[in-house]
Amino acid sequence: MKRDTKALSNGRPGQGVRHAVQTAKPYVASAGEGAARGARQAGAYVAPRARRAAVAAREGYDERLAPRLRQAAAAAGPAGREARVRSGVAMAALRGDLTPRDLRCAVRRRERRARARRTARRLTVLGLVAGGAFLAWKWWERQSSPEWLMEPSPATEVPPEEMQAEAEQMQAEMDADAQREAG
Repeated sequence: MKRDTKALSNGRPGQGVRHAVQTAKPYVASAGEGAARGARQAGAYVAPRARRAAVAAREGYDERLAPRLRQAAAAAGPAGREARVRSGVAMAALRGDLTPRDLRCAVRRRERRARARRTARRLTVLGLVAGGAFLAWKWWERQSSPEWLMEPSPATEVPPEEMQAEAEQMQAEMDADAQREAG
């Protein structure tokens, strides 16, 4: 109320507002110039650091991230190919190029090939295990009965001199037995 009374007493309403604007105008201009100067200084301070950070980020990408992305793309190769094939089939089905019978045949073919791959893999593993078991058995057999440990088997043929001597001895014994019986 006091302001209203003072403004009315001067006879000019709004005179106080104009005075406040004129009083604050140099301060506002000075603050604007200070803010502009501060922004320029901040830009001068931050710009080189921002450029260095951008260069470091690019180098970091080239050194660290790019090889990992290539590795991930290579690892995802089979999945990417599968996705491309599936999306191509889906688009053909949506266009009406493929009939439901064609799709069923393709699914059966894929399942048949997967079964064949599984069977081949299992047979390979089974063959490797059987071969390993056979080699282990042969090694064990060789270790448990080495040739130097075996006794020589007895001769099956008698040399001719020994046969002659044996035959004469047997003949002599038979003659002696025959004489005892006779006499």
